[in-house]
Amino acid sequence: MEQEQDKPLRRSNVLKRLTNLYDEPRYLEIGVGRGLTFERVPAARKVAVDPIFPFDHEAKARQLPEATYHQVTSDEYFNRIIEPDDIFDVIYLDGLHVYDQTLRDLLNALEHLQPRGVIVIDDTRPPTYLASLADRELFFQLKRATKSTEKQWMGDVYKTVYFIEAMCPHLTYATIANNHGQTVVWRKRRDETPEVTLAEIDGLTFERFQGAQEVLRLQRFGEIRRRVRKDLGL
Repeated sequence: MEQEQDKPLRRSNVLKRLTNLYDEPRYLEIGVGRGLTFERVPAARKVAVDPIFPFDHEAKARQLPEATYHQVTSDEYFNRIIEPDDIFDVIYLDGLHVYDQTLRDLLNALEHLQPRGVIVIDDTRPPTYLASLADRELFFQLKRATKSTEKQWMGDVYKTVYFIEAMCPHLTYATIANNHGQTVVWRKRRDETPEVTLAEIDGLTFERFQGAQEVLRLQRFGEIRRRVRKDLGL
């Protein structure tokens, strides 16, 4: 039985414990930032995608022979660079923190996820209204104006979870309760989906999100990982 510490799980710890389910894991990360999470995740093959790497990615590629860096947008990567038959075991989506872009990344990622693979969507549980703003510049403006201590802009990525619940019955998911909020997605058909329109998902407010967090399907990560192993036969 897995034991979990009470302190929140780091992003890299979640991804390590998922890639460890595969013998020679193939890992794709969309939205790499400084590369701290990407470097900590062990994999036989690793692909990093970001419009601007704030480090020398060519030097990093020489240091990490298993890693490939693409300094392009995720749309360009999926449209022009990735090979049609290129697949991954674990895909981490941490790009632009807005619903429409995250949804595009999810739909594109599913085309390149092996049948028993998993996708992790970051920042799906904003703790405050300020953190949930879709406009990044507005987030910083209001943070300065209100002298807020809010540390992280998560945007409206949480709407992606509502899309999966309503529009993707072939996918099962759960959101990690013991970290900042990451949703793990894998292929297993669900019996029921709510009758929700795309317009309703697009117009979902933070206040309504706060009152309906059962949609996130919160669970501790150890339980999610056990479910993934059982459902996917890993």
